[in-house]
Amino acid sequence: MRIVRILLCLCAFSFVSCASTKFEGRAVLAGKVCDLSGKGIPNYHISAGLGLDAVTDINGMFSFNSVSAGNYHITGGGNGWESADLRFSFTDRKSIVCIQVDSLENLVSEMEILLEEENFEGAKNLLSKYKPYNERNPFYRSYKSLVAYCASPTEKRKEALKKCLDKIQ
Repeated sequence: MRIVRILLCLCAFSFVSCASTKFEGRAVLAGKVCDLSGKGIPNYHISAGLGLDAVTDINGMFSFNSVSAGNYHITGGGNGWESADLRFSFTDRKSIVCIQVDSLENLVSEMEILLEEENFEGAKNLLSKYKPYNERNPFYRSYKSLVAYCASPTEKRKEALKKCLDKIQ
């Protein structure tokens, strides 16, 4: 009877430890940032909070050393690329985060549709997905000025739009 209890306790302990979704200690959280075709994006800035910051290498790879299990809010961006914003649960020592982002160049067709539909709020929301790392990008600034002008055409906004377009040419 005693052996049965010991075996039941061992089985219960084994079951509980297998059901646990978090490892103990620290591990490396690695990932890749790629475009819509799967090609890695270099120089893309990634942050997982709490001082966990990295920049992707030439293959779009990044890693954070000595990370505890838990939930992370991963954000990032790069000049010419959509910003990343995702929640990720790091529960397995073998986890790899894959982040797929769109190029600023692909913004054109979506923006044209929104502007033709006079959906200026949608156009502003679309631009906000690219904002943090593209504030100085002339292409981004031109679209931002165009949306502002279309939403509320004033002489001041018209002049701002002209300046942005002049910088692109």
